[in-house]
Amino acid sequence: VDSKSLQNRPVTNVSNAIQGLLPGVTVISGTGQPGNDNTTIRVRGVGTLNNSNPMYVVDGLPVSSINEVDPSDIENISVLKDASATAIYGAQGSNGVVLITTKRGKAGEAKFTYDGMFAVQRQTKRLDMMNLREYATYYNDLANMGEISDPSNYYADPSLLGVGTNWQDAIFQTALQHQHQISAQGGTEKIQYYVSASYMDQDGTIIGSNFNRYSFRANLDAQLKKWLKLGLTATYTATGDDLKLADSDEGLINYSLTTLPDIPIYNLDGSYATVVREGYTNPNPIALAMMDDILLDRQKLTGNIFFEVTPIKNLVRHAELGYDISSSKGERYKPMVDLGGWVRSSNESNIQKNSSTFWQLKNYVTYSGNIGDKHHYTAMVGQECWESSYDFTSVFNSGLPSDEVHNPALGTGTPTINAGFGSSSMASFFTRLTYNYADRYLGTYTYRYDGSSNFGPENRWAGFH
Repeated sequence: VDSKSLQNRPVTNVSNAIQGLLPGVTVISGTGQPGNDNTTIRVRGVGTLNNSNPMYVVDGLPVSSINEVDPSDIENISVLKDASATAIYGAQGSNGVVLITTKRGKAGEAKFTYDGMFAVQRQTKRLDMMNLREYATYYNDLANMGEISDPSNYYADPSLLGVGTNWQDAIFQTALQHQHQISAQGGTEKIQYYVSASYMDQDGTIIGSNFNRYSFRANLDAQLKKWLKLGLTATYTATGDDLKLADSDEGLINYSLTTLPDIPIYNLDGSYATVVREGYTNPNPIALAMMDDILLDRQKLTGNIFFEVTPIKNLVRHAELGYDISSSKGERYKPMVDLGGWVRSSNESNIQKNSSTFWQLKNYVTYSGNIGDKHHYTAMVGQECWESSYDFTSVFNSGLPSDEVHNPALGTGTPTINAGFGSSSMASFFTRLTYNYADRYLGTYTYRYDGSSNFGPENRWAGFH
């Protein structure tokens, strides 16, 4: 998939951008949340040892998610399947590999580009629910059949009633989203650059939800000497999620479908109306959607730097260092609330911070040659290694003196503190031979030998070819 295929799609992330464009690749949106970070991508169907997620590689660097990449920065997307994936990436590529190449600089005058997008999202299908008059008629029918022992006079004459509250319409909204990117591309014969900055803001179709993303990218290529080339890629991304959904989306929607239409959303003083009925415990769905704070802020710095040395003709030595440094802060705050039949007598504050680092080192040597005019061959041998580590700390408390300050240290309950850390690493050795006869017959052989810290000493190493 090239950049032209992605330009006219009103999408906010790469997962949705490739939906329907790659044969053999299935893309399913997990939820309707803004940002849609729960998209599922399947390259070879379902089922392997751990999970079915493919491996993601951006400019040669393995990453856990591709949704931090601005679609406007992408030059092309390729997918490797089956033997072509495992031969190059070993066990990591057993579920397929999604390769993303971002735009690089080109020699020539500076070219400035602005990409903008404005879109509207809405729920296209609603369940047909009874309004207040229809519900009153239904209620009276039940009372006449003796199904209600003490019927309310409120519903006695449906003609005096209006349509009431449509809770389904109340929790859904027409959501706006917009995205803007500016970029500069150019350079000389020896130095080329591509830099960009972008901002995206997306409201959710459920009230109170929002997602925004800032990203900055710089790609640089420099021919320092005839025999020495330098390349640099650096990307910084910051995202913010504001979900404001208590319990779950499904619970909220269920409450909106089962809350009686004669109950208003707000009282006359502007407070949330209470749902008070004998044997009826639904909370006010709007209050449920808006009262909790569910926030997630993430920051990521990724990139790589590489050198290519050509000591003699047709022989290239490539050395590359890649990095991925991430941090996040998640917060969920539940205030005290009284909605009549649904009461939360104590507030709760839960904050968790995560950090992770990843580095990768690659070294390989490639030699290309010809025998006559019809025989062309390439031989490559290399080594790579990487290490990934993470740690997190979370704290929870209840009984805070005020809903205005979300600090678990001020709680009067029993504080709960959790922490954890871990790491994994891999080392690999590989070789690849290619043969081309008259641009008609092609042959490739690839072999790699991987060692992973995720397995025991007796099963740590394996070969793939």
